[in-house]
Amino acid sequence: MAQAAAIIALSERLRKQSRKVRNHDTIADLRLAAGYLRALAALKIADEAANEGDPVRKHALEQEAIQLHELAHHEP
Repeated sequence: MAQAAAIIALSERLRKQSRKVRNHDTIADLRLAAGYLRALAALKIADEAANEGDPVRKHALEQEAIQLHELAHHEP
């Protein structure tokens, strides 16, 4: 989970940086990279959920992965 948290943090930094940049190509690149990082974090969390023995924790991880995956594909 620490790895996914680090990926999410990097994604957030890129997203915030994209708001400060004036070059449209750089903005697009930063937003695309942030989206891919969110998708990667969702995969890491889904992998962790697949290996989780506690059904409650497994469900919570699955829901987190789903939400992060949706955010990766729907946020500009």
